[in-house]
Amino acid sequence: MVAKNIAKLLLRRYMHYVPYQLRWARFEGLRRIHWVKGIAEEIKPEFEEAFPKEAADTGEDVAADDAVSVFSTPSCIQPPPPHYSQYRSSDGTPLHCSYLANAIGSRCDRCDFLNWLPVHSKLIGKQGQYSIEQRLYSRGTARQYSALKLDTDAPVTIREYLLPERYFNLEEQKQHQETFTRVAGLTLADGRKQDLRIGGPIEAIVDHSGQRCYLVTPAIDSSFTLNQYCASTGPLGGQLVSRMLDQVLQTLTCLHQQKFAVPTGQTQTGIIHGNLNLDSLLWVRPNQGNRFANGPVNDPTNSQTSGRSGIQEDGFVYLTDFALWETLFDPTSVAETAQKEYQQDLTALGKIAFYLLAGATQDHDGKPLNPRVDSNWPRDISLPLQTFVLRLIGIEAPFVSAEAARSNLFRLPQSVAVNQYDHRADELLPTKTNWVKKALPYAVIAATLMLGTATWFLLRFKRPSYAGTPIPPCCLNEIAAVPQGDYTHVSPEGAYWYPLFRNTPASARPSLSTTPTLFDQLKEIYPDLSFNAVPAPSVAEAITTIQTGKADFAIVPLTEPLPASVTSTIIAYDTLVPVVAFSYPERVKGLPDSLKGEISVSELKDIYTGAINHWQQISNAKSPIKRYWPEDTTTLDFFHRRVFEEGEDVIAGYPAYLRTEQGSFVDSRVQPEAATSITMMRSILRDFENANTGSIGIAPLSQVVGQCSVYPLALSVDGRATSPLMFDDGSAVKPKSDLCDRKGSYQPNAEAIRSGDYALSYPIAVIYPFDNTRADIGKKLAGLLLTQESQQTLVSAGLVSAYLLPD
Repeated sequence: MVAKNIAKLLLRRYMHYVPYQLRWARFEGLRRIHWVKGIAEEIKPEFEEAFPKEAADTGEDVAADDAVSVFSTPSCIQPPPPHYSQYRSSDGTPLHCSYLANAIGSRCDRCDFLNWLPVHSKLIGKQGQYSIEQRLYSRGTARQYSALKLDTDAPVTIREYLLPERYFNLEEQKQHQETFTRVAGLTLADGRKQDLRIGGPIEAIVDHSGQRCYLVTPAIDSSFTLNQYCASTGPLGGQLVSRMLDQVLQTLTCLHQQKFAVPTGQTQTGIIHGNLNLDSLLWVRPNQGNRFANGPVNDPTNSQTSGRSGIQEDGFVYLTDFALWETLFDPTSVAETAQKEYQQDLTALGKIAFYLLAGATQDHDGKPLNPRVDSNWPRDISLPLQTFVLRLIGIEAPFVSAEAARSNLFRLPQSVAVNQYDHRADELLPTKTNWVKKALPYAVIAATLMLGTATWFLLRFKRPSYAGTPIPPCCLNEIAAVPQGDYTHVSPEGAYWYPLFRNTPASARPSLSTTPTLFDQLKEIYPDLSFNAVPAPSVAEAITTIQTGKADFAIVPLTEPLPASVTSTIIAYDTLVPVVAFSYPERVKGLPDSLKGEISVSELKDIYTGAINHWQQISNAKSPIKRYWPEDTTTLDFFHRRVFEEGEDVIAGYPAYLRTEQGSFVDSRVQPEAATSITMMRSILRDFENANTGSIGIAPLSQVVGQCSVYPLALSVDGRATSPLMFDDGSAVKPKSDLCDRKGSYQPNAEAIRSGDYALSYPIAVIYPFDNTRADIGKKLAGLLLTQESQQTLVSAGLVSAYLLPD
């Protein structure tokens, strides 16, 4: 009896996810299966009541050849609402009518609803002509087509909106068409082109002879929605939903705060999306064009995902279908006059997160899932994330803004991504392990080893490809529209990279020994552009200075998540490296040899906390340890945050648990000596040669590369060591390598530093306001510093370029 009830629940739930036009055919097919027949007969009365069968010959073979994609609609966890129900379609909604594919003329022979556009028909807009290439399916109140812009052959998506006469009279049709052309579009008021992760319209087209309107959108607008994606992958884990929330909240912060313009030229500060749901959030892979060129329509995980793991790190969530124009064609929303508020977007986003975590929008009885009921939540959901989602919905104390919600999201502990689908399946119906499942893990391991070996050979003998990254212009003078005037920038006091971005005093410029800085080079090309420096004690203070309007931009290490009110562009990379006295052939017992050229992050932590006081504890070197670290507080702060992960007090300069009440170390021998990079290197070499002391220091690689008095150690994490230096032939620098004789033949391990494989690496970025009412100099300066000319200057200073430079 228990097994039979479980089977009924599974069958009911399965039929809810089958598309409207396929439900009865699929149900009849299941009734022909012997062991399912009895269960199907028992639930047939309630199935007939829920899904009336108006046509006895409804089946899966009704699609015409040129409209097959209409019936390939991916499954979803939230069925579409029955729009335009006054037209008696056999499928519950005329937008999904099974007979439209075979209809002759402009209307359906059975329900009299407007037919789809024929394939290869043309649309003429102000920006060009478009050819319909394929019928897709409906989303919201619109049908979708894949199309080509004829003059460029660029793929686009066409959304077709309808104004059927049973809902809109002639005057209303004309009024809505005029409104549609006025509001269907969204751009930043100052004209900036910025990827806000919005599926913004390209142009609106009206069919004045009929009841149709068309919205031309980018090809990504036909990407899978989160509704379809979750149905394919199963419930999403906490980390994946957190990533989705972060992206959407960042976009909503921009929408709610920036100044936008609609096609008529009218501007408005703050836009409410107003139509956030599982179907208006798109999952877009990088460099994705038309979705149907990448794989079958019913396979959202094609080539980019694995199993039911949810959103991958290499994709983004885009917002589309804004209420500004979508509600014009929804008869249930046209009469709505209530003023929408920003809080509505947050509430809708909270419900979306809840549905994605649960992997469903309805319970087994077909009732909407209620977030107030604890049993509707995944059992492994972390309490902080559940509370956060409840606050978004408004059940708990709501957030005052999207920006406040995103700031709170950053403070949540990292939740573990859990595959809830497998847990739920185990609860409902235990499965018997067969030989295929037993052998599957071994097959996966074998395939992984083969793939890893092939990948290693490819990477070993071929330089990494950055083909997906467009190479910026060559020279500074190729950047257009550089604003002129006086601007203020902020940099932490004593920052080692600051000399690259200072203005050389006029008295020193004639000197041939003075190397021009990047700002000097800009001054030569743009004489009316000048920068004034404002010091700040820390990166946090530098960001605050930008937020308060006292500075236009900052150049700082990007080591922590940024507030929503600022954004960044990475211009270079660097890394901290542990350094010891260098070895040469006569110095056979040097530390690099004793340590085999590497040290682990945990050992580094133990050295700087005093847990390790003698090199003999981790090597065969018989010398005490003396410690150095940077006097630059910004660099020191990053070192503590990356190595001491327990949240020690880094402001005081060393971990709080090592301090006495007077503020000194418990053991004075543990107290590191703060020094500049040059002083540090000299002291480390002197300690080894004069006092037989094995000193270690922490310094930026850009300050160390090119010298041979100290040796930068490789860092190992989980037993895998990564060297910070590489020879021109791609081999890692080793302790026995004589760097004094081979200057110019080695350089920073750029790939490991850019990717973060070297554990103490970090990007250096231009930070500027995320506000189009402020000066745009920060973003423009970042573009100037990303030119190949500027990148070569940064590389010559020891930094790693932001991208792979041409040879």
